Amino acid sequence: MNDELFPILRNSTFLVRLPIAIGTLFIFFFSSCNYFKKNTEEKPLARVYDQYLYSTDLKEILPGNVSKEDSARIANNYINNWVKQHLLLKKAELNLPEEKRDVQKQLDDYRNSLILFLYEEELIKQRLDTLVRPDEITKYYEENKQNFALKENIIRASYVKIDKQNKTVNKLRKWLNDEDADSKNKLNEYCSTQALKFSLDEHKWFTPEELAAETGIEQNKIEQMGRYPNTFEIYENDGYYIFKTIEYQLKDDISPLEFEEKNIRNILLNKRKLKLIEQMEKDIYNEGIVKSNFEIYTEKKK
Repeated sequence: MNDELFPILRNSTFLVRLPIAIGTLFIFFFSSCNYFKKNTEEKPLARVYDQYLYSTDLKEILPGNVSKEDSARIANNYINNWVKQHLLLKKAELNLPEEKRDVQKQLDDYRNSLILFLYEEELIKQRLDTLVRPDEITKYYEENKQNFALKENIIRASYVKIDKQNKTVNKLRKWLNDEDADSKNKLNEYCSTQALKFSLDEHKWFTPEELAAETGIEQNKIEQMGRYPNTFEIYENDGYYIFKTIEYQLKDDISPLEFEEKNIRNILLNKRKLKLIEQMEKDIYNEGIVKSNFEIYTEKKK
C-alpha cells in the first residue's frame, strides 16, 4: 500500500448501510452492461430475453472438490435462480417509470463508497495504534461517569458446579468463601480436577441474562442472588451450584469500571480512528493544493 495515498471519507456512518441491497445492485449492474450478452463462440446454457448464461459464467461458483452429481445439482440450482432473477428484473424494467430504472448513480455511489471503505480500512489497519493503556481507560471513566448509568441490574460473583453425588460440598463452600491464599489454591486445584463448570474471577461482572446463559439456571433465580450475602446454592437437574455473591448493583446506579472496560476501550479506539481519518483528509487536501491536483471554478461576476 502506497503511504502517500489517503482516504477522503468524512465519516463512517455508511458502514452500517453498506451491505444493504448489494445483491440487487449487482443484478442491475451486470444487466446494464454486456456481461450476459450473447457470445456467438459458445453455446449458451440459458436465455432470458436478450441475456445469455454460459458455462464459463458458472466456473467460479462450482467448487472443484465435489462429485459430478453435486456439481450438476449446484449448476442446475444456479441456472434456475439466474432465470428467475432475470425474468423478475425484466418485468421490473418494463413496469417501472424511466426515472426509477436509471440506477447508474446509485451504482456509482455504491462503488465509490466501497472503494473508499476498503482503502480506509487498509490504512487504519496499518496506522491505528490499538494499544489502550489502563490509565487511559480509568481517566475516561472518571471524566464521564455520568454516562455510565446501568441499564439493568448486574452481579459480581464466582461459582462452582459439581456433581450432585459429590461429598465435598462443605470443603468447597469453605474454600469459596475464605480469602486466604491456601484456600484459594485448594479451590483452584479442586475446580481444575473435579468441578463440572466454574468461574473464579471475582472481578468479573455479569448481567443476570449473561449468568443465566452461562450456567443454564433460570434468570429469575439468578435475580434472587442479590438478596443473599456471600453464598447462594441451588440444585439443577444435572448438578449442584454454589455461588459466592460479591457485589450487586441496581439499574440506574453508576456502572463499575470493570464492567465498562471493554466498552470504553472501543470508544477510545473509535475516537482515534475518527481523528486519524480527519487528519488523512486534511493531508490529502493539502497535497492536492501543493500538487495542483484540483481546481474549483467560480463563475465570474458580471
